[in-house]
Amino acid sequence: MRNDGSYWQKLRVQWQAERFTRARVYEILSVSNDPEDRVSKVADMFLVVLIVLNVIAVMIESVPAIGDPWATEFFIFEGVSVLIFLAEYMLRIWSCVENERWGEMGPIWGRIRYALSPIALTDLIAIIPFFIILSGTNFFDLRFLRILRLRRAFKLTRYSPDMSIVLGVLRDELRLLLALGFVLILLVVMGSSFIFVLEGAETGPFSSIPGAMAWALRHLTTLGNTDYLPSGEAGKTFGMVLGIVGVVVIAMISGIFASGFTNARNKRHASLRRFVKIQLVLNDGELNASAMDAIALQRKTLGFSEPDALEIINEALEEQAGLDLAALRALAKRDDRMLLED
Repeated sequence: MRNDGSYWQKLRVQWQAERFTRARVYEILSVSNDPEDRVSKVADMFLVVLIVLNVIAVMIESVPAIGDPWATEFFIFEGVSVLIFLAEYMLRIWSCVENERWGEMGPIWGRIRYALSPIALTDLIAIIPFFIILSGTNFFDLRFLRILRLRRAFKLTRYSPDMSIVLGVLRDELRLLLALGFVLILLVVMGSSFIFVLEGAETGPFSSIPGAMAWALRHLTTLGNTDYLPSGEAGKTFGMVLGIVGVVVIAMISGIFASGFTNARNKRHASLRRFVKIQLVLNDGELNASAMDAIALQRKTLGFSEPDALEIINEALEEQAGLDLAALRALAKRDDRMLLED
């Protein structure tokens, strides 16, 4: 309880000392690397919770037994949420020039370019539907577009290094995954074409190549489909072959992810190891309290557990001790050689 009180007390002190300049507003709305920036963290969490609540409200409102009697309350909640999102959007447009990418374009053109960026357009698309509905133009229901606000949930990766690794692996291995996806599409087309030739009929799932694509995709993903089974021996044999090919494709995708996660972990391991070595150099080969605090902060940033970090620290200390011992032995051998020469 004392820790909770200390957290909220520090938050209140930081809030009272805030000077909401343009640079500070940009920092609050952006991803902050400072773990002590509680105002930015609370702002992020508030927006994420509001986004999730909006999505839940959209889904619950679709239930007639709930949406009809509570229609006014849902509309008020939606209106308040949109006003908050609109304020956030305007603050982002105002403060975006603090970013070097947009700031070097000038105060006007930089804001225009930011407003046309995918991330800003997503914010705008999530706001506009409410005002279209409010104007009475209900030619179709646009409220589902608010679900696009869920992309803000990816900002939670700043608090979850493991989630950052997942997104990083997806980004790094995107080209291979796209290539495998293209191969999978080709296999679906070829599989549906072959089964159409082998099991073609005037009616049923194999009456056309597009109709057989669902069967081919399910076999390639090893899901199978008991509702649509080939009747001939050739079709059944081809289905088994297609299932084996699907297992191979899934194994390749799993291998890509496994390799990506291994590389990411090795990079994190090397990063923390280098950081420990730097602390050893800065502190004359010792890890004092200040160095350990710095290592602990780096450990949390990289997402290592305490046992894993301790193992890395011990490896660095053992390596340093081994180097020192090797240096002492070299000096001893040199002294012995000098004595013999004398």
